[in-house]
Amino acid sequence: MIHIVKILKLLPIVIVCFLLTPYTALGQKTKTLDFPATMSPYDWRLSLGVSSIAMPEDIVLETASIRWPLIRFAAIMGLPSNFILDTKISTEIVTNHFELGSRWIYEFNDKLHADAGIDFAYFFGRLEQFEYNTKIHGWFTYPSVALGYDFGSLTVTLRGSLSYINSLSTINGEVESNSEENRFNGFFYRVSLEQPFYKFTTIGLAFQMSYLKLYYPEWPLFPAIDRYYWIPELQIWLTL
Repeated sequence: MIHIVKILKLLPIVIVCFLLTPYTALGQKTKTLDFPATMSPYDWRLSLGVSSIAMPEDIVLETASIRWPLIRFAAIMGLPSNFILDTKISTEIVTNHFELGSRWIYEFNDKLHADAGIDFAYFFGRLEQFEYNTKIHGWFTYPSVALGYDFGSLTVTLRGSLSYINSLSTINGEVESNSEENRFNGFFYRVSLEQPFYKFTTIGLAFQMSYLKLYYPEWPLFPAIDRYYWIPELQIWLTL
């Protein structure tokens, strides 16, 4: 069941942030991050952002919606033949997620673009507080497709991705266990908006809904129920 209340609580934040974004005239070069646009070979862009995640109540054991923040760094670089190299780093101190992949861009026309790609990720976490001595690490694969439309001063992108756990290991004290290997973990879809912000920077806002058994930021909560969860997430970033 989708947590409708959690989604409605996130939407006002999106609206306020977007309304506070200053207007930028049409025609200014926009450095998008999520929109599937081709780049000159070896040209690159950087972004810094943050995510607010509403974890399932079954996991957090709270009746209130929990905001679980993630800091995100991303960089993309143009490659020949309409390919893009895509890297991301997400962290919340005790959890770190490193992602590397590539996307191929196809332009139907000047406005309508699409891409298809695959990312490989490694994540590790370490919790040595509150009498815990737990470490976790694993590998993920994320194939994805996207469709985007450029309105001139605003781009809208719809992206869907699958999640596969290639391996997952947990260490409690001196005991290591391999709990997951090569299994389908679920999927997520995202709607993102990007528009010029200041000079040649771009602001991005996205709403993501994940349907996963394991979303890596939740591991310090030690989820014990083996089931899929709907997990809403709000993302905001600046692209340089």
